[in-house]
Parts: sequence; structure tokens; C-alpha cells
Amino acid sequence: MPGVSLRVAMAVVLAMNVSTLTVTAVAAAGTGLMVQINPEAHLDTPVASVSFNVVNPGQLAYSQPITVTSWVRALPNQQIQLTAQPVALAGPNGAASTATIQWTGTMASATGGATTANCTSGNFGTGGAQQMIGNWSQSGIAKCTITFALATDASWAAGTYSGSINLSLSAQ
Repeated sequence: MPGVSLRVAMAVVLAMNVSTLTVTAVAAAGTGLMVQINPEAHLDTPVASVSFNVVNPGQLAYSQPITVTSWVRALPNQQIQLTAQPVALAGPNGAASTATIQWTGTMASATGGATTANCTSGNFGTGGAQQMIGNWSQSGIAKCTITFALATDASWAAGTYSGSINLSLSAQ
């Protein structure tokens, strides 16, 4: 019964996450099934909350490390990008510049194409979104541990500075 195998295949496909699949029954010389798996990206931490306790203005103040897990199924020849952009920072005297935030990233674990990737380090001094992972061009999972630091000078007030950083994951 040729129709039975097609029905079984359709049932298996429908049981999967259909948001990432395109299923087309093909009728030509025989009966066939074509499945197209679409690219997708998942990020477990789209917004990172950071807090810095400035005890001695002029010295770096560190946040608690965060681990960001990025999962991507990409098309061939796509560059995978994890970017971050600080959106707010407030301290004892009100709003403070996000340009003084810097970060250090280390790869906690990686699978698949993410094994060639590296977590970056840098700062937000130039404004705009900054690349948090480099050299990632194939599907995989990357877990970066990121520690943010606040660079202050003597004019900053001692106290707690809190803010948020938006993270975005894409394959282009």
C-alpha cells in the first residue's frame, strides 16, 4: 500500500515542530515527500540585567557573570552573529553613560559549527551594537560566559549602578 508510507511520514512530520518545516507532497511518477527545514535562531537571554557596585570611583566595578546560550540552524555560507547593545544605566546621581561598559567573554561550551567560534571581549565606547561572538558560520550551539565591567573615573559617585543590555542573535 503506497499510501500508507506517505501517511506514516506525514504523521511523523506533523508530530515535529512544524514552525520550522515546510512539507509538500509530491505526485509525479510515484508518491514522494519533500521536507524543507528552515533556518532558525534561539537565544536564552535576550535582555541581560547588570549591576555594578562602585566602591572606589576610578577602579573597574564588575557585574556577576552571565551565561548566554545561542542555538542556530543556519543556511550554508551564513555568518552567525550575537550582538549586544546597552540600553540604560543609572546610578546614585541618575542616568550614566553606557559607553563606559566593557565586557570579557569566554566560551563555556560549544557544539557543531560553534566549536570554531569565539566569545569576544571589548567595550561599548563606539556606541551601537557590538559583536559578542566571532568566527561562527555553521549551525551549532554556543554558550558564552560574559562578565561586564564598568570603567569609572574619580568624578563618578560611589554606589550601585544598574542597567540592561539587549542581546540579538541572527544568521545572515
